[in-house]
Parts: sequence; structure tokens; C-alpha cells
Amino acid sequence: MKTMSREAFLNRKKIGLILRVYATDEADIPKRIKMTTEFINRALGVVVDNHNPIRRIDVLVWADPHYKSDCCQTASALNKAFKTLNDKRVVVSEVKHGDLFCGLLNYGIALQSRDGVDYSIIASTEAYSYFTPETITAMIDAACNNARAIGVAINELTQSILEGRICNTFAMWHNLSLLTVGGFDLRAAKPSDERSAHYMRGWHKDKGDVFYHLAGVEEVIPLARLIDTLGPCIVPILPQGEGVQEYIVPDPVAERELWERHISKMGTKIERQTALLTSIGFDLSFLKGGIMEEYRQ
Repeated sequence: MKTMSREAFLNRKKIGLILRVYATDEADIPKRIKMTTEFINRALGVVVDNHNPIRRIDVLVWADPHYKSDCCQTASALNKAFKTLNDKRVVVSEVKHGDLFCGLLNYGIALQSRDGVDYSIIASTEAYSYFTPETITAMIDAACNNARAIGVAINELTQSILEGRICNTFAMWHNLSLLTVGGFDLRAAKPSDERSAHYMRGWHKDKGDVFYHLAGVEEVIPLARLIDTLGPCIVPILPQGEGVQEYIVPDPVAERELWERHISKMGTKIERQTALLTSIGFDLSFLKGGIMEEYRQ
């Protein structure tokens, strides 16, 4: 049931964008700045019904010293690069406490909520090509229909997202609802000490056996809790609009370490989703059942 017109939503509601950025090596900073700038310029240029819906952008630089995180030069480089934007909607924060998957995102949601942002889009800079006016319009329309979590089915994860396993590669959350069910549960946090890390084993077509921490996929626990609390309230949508829309995968030669991390994530994703949901008494099928009826494929 539609609870608000698109025009009313655009006039009354604030949407924010949260981007996570870090460079463990100073040599990687120019690439990170380029990708982040491209995404921000695209986001600030999106127009829906004569409105720019993005009211705040938080660039969160992950710099917790307990992890192999940022080299501590990225935030200053980003601030220098963004001076030319001269747009107060863009805020760079160097975050020194919290893991990449949960702590950093909870911090971003808290920042935006404190500023009156009603819905936060969490996205990877590698997914900037999906940020089109048509896709953002479809996400806003789902929010007008009272959806509490809305995910875009990017090329790497299309089927799983269409089955309700929304991914923070590109997702929009209703902040009050997300906070009501506890935000991103820290049982999905990235471990800071290998001695206490729990690994999952999976398989990827490009490498064979792969291993990854039982961490990440931080979306599944709050999704299950949202559905359990509110009933079906999540919406997966297909990408829309013109142009090539593709998640940018690290180069297997030039960025070998990042590529191996990426395929290890992909090859263990369903195993990690299953394990984390099981830890709170739910099955993957519960997320599929939580898709709002009018959006089921």
C-alpha cells in the first residue's frame, strides 16, 4: 500500500549516501580518490522529478589501527580533492574505532540520523555505474510503498538479491527501522585478531577452494529482524537506466590481493549468510518470504 506520493517524499524526506573508503598503501590513494569522486559527482548530479534527492554524503575512511586498514593519508587527500566541489553535503570522516562491516556502517547511520536523514544508501564505490536516476526513482517509489530495506540487484549477485539477500554493495535502509532492530549486529564484524577468527570454506570457479572470515554479510541479521518485527518489508529491484552497469572487480594481475579477497568473499557468501542467520534462529528462506508481495519475482 502506497503511504506517500513521490512528490511528497522528495519534499519531506532526506536521503543520505554512505561510502566506505580506505587505502592500505599510499600508492592506492589516487585510484580511491578517482572512484570516490566519480561516485559523488554522479550522486550529486542525479535528478528525480526536478529534485536532487541526495541531501548528505558521508565518506567514511576506515582507519582503525587494530586492523590492516588505512595508511592514514587518505582522509586528508580526499578533503583536498573535494575542496573544488565546495559542497557542504559532502563530509569526510576518518573513523578510528570499529570494523569495516558493522562498526563503520553503524557510525555512518548514526551520523546521518543525527542530521535528520530518513533513509541512507550504502554503496561500494565499485558500483557507481548503477547510480542512475531511474534506479534511484525505483528505490524512492519502493520507500513510498513503505519498504524498509531496498537493494539493487548488481551483476555479481543478481539472483541472491532477488531472493531477498539484499547487499550493501548498493542498498537503501530506513534508518529508524534499522536502528529499532539493533543496526548491523556485531556478530558479523570483521575479526581484529586471527587467533580468534573463524573461517568459512567455499568454492569459486576462478580459483577453486576459497576461505573467508565468518564476517561481513552484515545485512542478513537486520533484514531478518526487520521482517520478524514488521512483516514483509524488503524490496529487491533490478538496475534501470541507460549505460553499462557493472560492478568493477579488481584486476587479477595488477590487484592480485584485492582480487583474491573479492573471489573469496563471493565464494563463501551464501555459507556466511546461512551461518549468521542460523545463529539467530532463521533460514535464508525467511528473507525470501520477507519480500513485499508486489515486488516478488
